[in-house]
Amino acid sequence: MKTNLSELQTSLKENGITYYLIPTADPHQSEYIDDSFKFREYISGFTGSAGTLIVSPKNCWLWTDGRYYTQAEEQIDTSHIQLMKQGTDGVPTVLEFLEEHLEPEQIIGTNGKYISEDYGKKISRIAKKHKAAFRANMHYVEELWIDRPSTTKNPIYIHDISYAGETIDEKISKIRAVMKQAGAQSYFLSALPDIAWLFNLRGDDIKCTPVFYGYAWISEEKIYLFVHENCLSATAIPYLKEHQVIVMDYDAISSFLEEQRGAVMLDSRSTNYLHGQILFKCKIIDQPNPTKYLKAVKNETEIENLKKYHLYDGIAVTKFIYWLKTQIGQIPMTERSVSQHLEEERQKQPDYIGPSFDTICAYKEHAAMMHYQSTEESDVPLKSEGMLLIDSGAQYYGATTDVTRTFILGSISEEEKKHYTLVCKSMLLLADAKFLAGCRGSNLDIIAREPLWAEGIDYRCGTGHGVGFFLGVHEGPNAFRWRSNPESLDAVLQPGMVTTDEPGVYFPGKYGIRTENMLLCKKQRQNEYGSFLEFEPLTLVPIDLDGIDFSLLSEREKQLLSTYQQLVYDRISPHLTQDEAAWLFQQLC
Repeated sequence: MKTNLSELQTSLKENGITYYLIPTADPHQSEYIDDSFKFREYISGFTGSAGTLIVSPKNCWLWTDGRYYTQAEEQIDTSHIQLMKQGTDGVPTVLEFLEEHLEPEQIIGTNGKYISEDYGKKISRIAKKHKAAFRANMHYVEELWIDRPSTTKNPIYIHDISYAGETIDEKISKIRAVMKQAGAQSYFLSALPDIAWLFNLRGDDIKCTPVFYGYAWISEEKIYLFVHENCLSATAIPYLKEHQVIVMDYDAISSFLEEQRGAVMLDSRSTNYLHGQILFKCKIIDQPNPTKYLKAVKNETEIENLKKYHLYDGIAVTKFIYWLKTQIGQIPMTERSVSQHLEEERQKQPDYIGPSFDTICAYKEHAAMMHYQSTEESDVPLKSEGMLLIDSGAQYYGATTDVTRTFILGSISEEEKKHYTLVCKSMLLLADAKFLAGCRGSNLDIIAREPLWAEGIDYRCGTGHGVGFFLGVHEGPNAFRWRSNPESLDAVLQPGMVTTDEPGVYFPGKYGIRTENMLLCKKQRQNEYGSFLEFEPLTLVPIDLDGIDFSLLSEREKQLLSTYQQLVYDRISPHLTQDEAAWLFQQLC
């Protein structure tokens, strides 16, 4: 029987391609991608948001991280695709695999639009070392995918200054200052959240993320924005003209780049390989996008809005929890129906746009899959027993939210209660950290992991990620990860940065537990030892105390839990019904 994979393998054999690389990416190296760019999913059947496929005429390998091991094993045909559990002992990275297996005169192929310039250069060096060839102009999957969806082209609209807090001109001025310092005459920007932030524009081209397809070119004198021109709203056109932004067609970017000369600043990790190669006549100044760091530090207006809209989100989620906890066992519920009820509560809040990612609503063993998605086939009824994990978030004009709670629906085992308590403890301890300015997320990550590591348990992912402002729910450069890598998601933490705090435990076939708050980094004190920083919780959602074994908490930990529950009650209860407020009062400890 012919499959998408077998058809691709036939094409590779006919054209003498040894290894064909299929990443999970679009031309902008986005984390979440439009359906039209899901080439890896089309070939493998694996629907996770992260993964790389290497296909040979006879074999196939899929790399993905710890969030998706269980999901991948369930979705791929393991008789034809070998799962490579990246990050585990003995499993090489994609580059290490190529380094180990590539032989002289063999050919590595890919479409250079879907890998970064940095990654493409690494592959090119490996190919050269082994006297093999690297061809980045191949379109085999595109040719096979006859009914491939068209790329989304939705309206582009203004994100008002009352939310953004800074004008285009102010942001461009900061960018040009960085350019001058770097000795660059121009700046090429491909990352979609960065472009949306820089121009105070938003769109709807990627599901759950208010961005639009575009490129930006900033010179010392001119500003270019490459978009699908017919997508600009009636107000966006004069708005861009007012700020001297030259609008050009999205598809004109390659020909524009071919004409450029001089010193160009770009980030090779967010610029695709094709565009990087087109700029070969320019002097490339490769450094992280300054936009990434500028938008990570929220300004006063953004912080004010974050607190305001997290209150709205907290009201919605708390109302949902009250409904869930009081109605479980009384009315029929399934994973999909309770997820829809949560969405309906959020829809009642001001300036709600939609989810910030596909809600994870996972009952019992389903929660062991970190990024489980309930389908019509997998949907199950909920009972007055076990645990339900819901990881959800929202996009408001004034905030992007992300919160996870695990709910106790009835009786649970002592083991489950112990692990639930440890996860809660881990989240609270990290949220309470006080630290000197200059610390990175990797300096603090162990605070969250220590209670679990003490029990010989770990979660195969980071502890937290940066969050955009009405942008991507996953944004760098800040994060909490135990492996230190200053070049990737381990920026120095600064006041104004927002990072999630979401430790968890996952036991395949049994259960999963996660508790997540969003934290705002802020100044704590200044003394002879330096500047100290701390976190303020933005998330205002009660923790389900039915899963807590208080005997496992120290007095300090009990106080942290009590203080957080009190904060939630004080902020949320005035916006609840009498019955809801009375229930929330019972969650104090």
